Amino acid sequence: MNILKKPVIPVALAVIALAVGIFVFRPSPGPPAKAVAATAKTDAPILAPDDHIHAQYAGSQSCQKCHAVAYEKWLNSNHGLAERDVKKEEDHKAFSPKQTLAHGKDTTEAFVDADGLAKFLTLGRDNQRQVFKPVRVIGNNPLRQFLIPAPGGRLQTLDVSLDPAKNEWFDVYGNDDERAPGDWGHWTGQGMNWNAMCAACHNTRLRKNYEPGTNSYHTSMAEMSVGCEACHGPMKAHVEWQEKPPLDKKTKDPTVHKFTRDQTMETCAACHSRRSELTGDLVPGESFYDHFSLTITDGTDIYHPDGQVRDEDYEFASFLSSRMHHAGVRCADCHDPHNAKRVSTGNQLCMNCHTGGRGDYPTAPVIDPTSHSHHGADSTGNQCVSCHMPVTTYMQRHPRHDHSFSIPDPKLTKELGVPNACNRCHTDKDADWAIASYKNFYGEKPDRPSRTRTLLVASARRGEPAARDGLIKLLASDEIPAWKATACRLLERWALDPAAIQALRGQLSHENPLVREAAVRALGITVRENNPAVGDALKPLLEDESRSVRIAAAWALVEQVDLTTRTGKELVHMLDINADQPTGRMQLAQFAMRRGDTPAAIRQMKKAIEWDPNSPPFHHDLAILLSTTGDPQAAVTSLKEAIRLDPGNAEYHYKLALALNETGSSAESTAELEKTVELDPSYARAWYNLGLARSGTNQPRAAIEALLKAEAADPSDPSIPYARATIHARLGQKNEALNATTRALQLRPDFQEAKQLLQMLAR
Repeated sequence: MNILKKPVIPVALAVIALAVGIFVFRPSPGPPAKAVAATAKTDAPILAPDDHIHAQYAGSQSCQKCHAVAYEKWLNSNHGLAERDVKKEEDHKAFSPKQTLAHGKDTTEAFVDADGLAKFLTLGRDNQRQVFKPVRVIGNNPLRQFLIPAPGGRLQTLDVSLDPAKNEWFDVYGNDDERAPGDWGHWTGQGMNWNAMCAACHNTRLRKNYEPGTNSYHTSMAEMSVGCEACHGPMKAHVEWQEKPPLDKKTKDPTVHKFTRDQTMETCAACHSRRSELTGDLVPGESFYDHFSLTITDGTDIYHPDGQVRDEDYEFASFLSSRMHHAGVRCADCHDPHNAKRVSTGNQLCMNCHTGGRGDYPTAPVIDPTSHSHHGADSTGNQCVSCHMPVTTYMQRHPRHDHSFSIPDPKLTKELGVPNACNRCHTDKDADWAIASYKNFYGEKPDRPSRTRTLLVASARRGEPAARDGLIKLLASDEIPAWKATACRLLERWALDPAAIQALRGQLSHENPLVREAAVRALGITVRENNPAVGDALKPLLEDESRSVRIAAAWALVEQVDLTTRTGKELVHMLDINADQPTGRMQLAQFAMRRGDTPAAIRQMKKAIEWDPNSPPFHHDLAILLSTTGDPQAAVTSLKEAIRLDPGNAEYHYKLALALNETGSSAESTAELEKTVELDPSYARAWYNLGLARSGTNQPRAAIEALLKAEAADPSDPSIPYARATIHARLGQKNEALNATTRALQLRPDFQEAKQLLQMLAR
């Protein structure tokens, strides 16, 4: 019998290959865990009670007597005025005479009523125009937002805000914004909820106190606004000790603890960063990584691939990625912590270090701004910050300097669309002009490692196979921990590859918790794919000294972690405090699913969609859950909604192809696979399944073409050349089948099916 003339992959196997493991969050095998309630509460609180904590605070007024200079600096600063009650003498001039702003689907009026109270007339939660009374103001300069009371202990932040310099109203989203009541980002939605989104960084030692059972808040704080103790910590004991006789004490005050420079910086970072909360508490002096998980440059487009800010990212992560931070520069070197103003003006701020002779920064290069910038001494282009700290304006009126201290590189603008400082100013010129000017000024100097790294990050985001080796080299060579963390997060795409796994495991003992956490997160998928060696490697990190690492490890091992342990309780607490946002509900859904409670997971995802119906990932994740219940048609419906909201997302089309296959709609399934690879030509798994689908419909040559593209996109997957080998065998192409089988065995020597095929081919 000549097996080369017989089909090795029958149609049924092609269909099974499409259907097996339809979505990535299918629960691991094993007995289900206990049912998960609306939140995953345990009896031991992570945080001390509010009354106990807030009783340790004395209030900023108590500091004035002894610290008059610092107090006066703070009093009218943006920190001192971060939040306050509405004041007639300060605020009513923006309401009287009445002002009207047309924005998006709404027209808002700001006016003073017959009782002398400031009011707004605008669209409310029920899509009807209503009158609302603002009770507080957050922010000072360059913009102020007004807080409106809402049911359940909420304060909502109105999208119509005030530019106090111009006494002008504007919409923080832009006047063309189309948000409507019911949208997450509408001012009545959770995206503009003060309790969750604003309060912690506009007040002192705030406790959000969300109650999921009633969907309400009991928010409390030690002091309104960012007071002295927001940065110095509770000082009631200090005040009492100072006021206790004798007043002319000679002994050292035992209540005062001097922070290190890093402790001070991380206190600033608690608010000047884009991060997710782990504890719901801000504790000055404690490690940032014990309370937050930092958002860094990764596979998303939150940051540009060179680390420049893109979304509203604040300063900390960009600063960590800079050579300035790596050299030891910290916030207080440039900023007066009491008024947040710069300690020097203009270029003098930078020249404090870059003229040489400063002992604490001996490696700072000596720079003459005029010769270095090639711009006149009095010009904007001569200012250091114009080139190395370019401005991005957020919320329409809030210009913020980038703190990555990047070096302008017009070549990256042309290749990747990364903004450069030259064209930010010279808006009438193109990138080619900037490239030519730059080369004239600096020669080939811009061909530096940062350019290579940026190109690598961009390549990894595109999923190009060659990026894997580059990221592994970056892990070994880059001396800045933030970029090592970026490499770890980007390697998650290759987390099933042995070389990537080895490189990531090598970072689990890195001294910086940011790197350890990133490595753990990247290896999470490896654990879920039943790699016990990686699971064993992560278990010691359940007792890591940093809470962010412990929680990341617990999440990676969530199917088996003991929720009664310290780390288990920390994980549950993190889930609970974030349950007031759609993303928090999504995470609770994943938690429930991985602990074996699919009905609870579906309930959580439906709640996320209720709060944010226009977010495609929520519909996608609901489809994943529905696919496990034996209702693929419901999964198809959810995926079609995700695609309606985000038609260019290749992943959604791929998942829809798999779901359609489970409903028996093979032709539609194949069409969605075709759409997937059209949108993302590097999507190896889509090419692979497309090859199997074509093989199943008797299109062997088209199937081989698709499998070759899959192999080019992912040369490390042995199942791809094996599938191709079977089709070659069916066509009687023995040499091609032998070569493909040999390739599969090179990639996985214990590949039993490939061994059997090789034996048959050798007869």
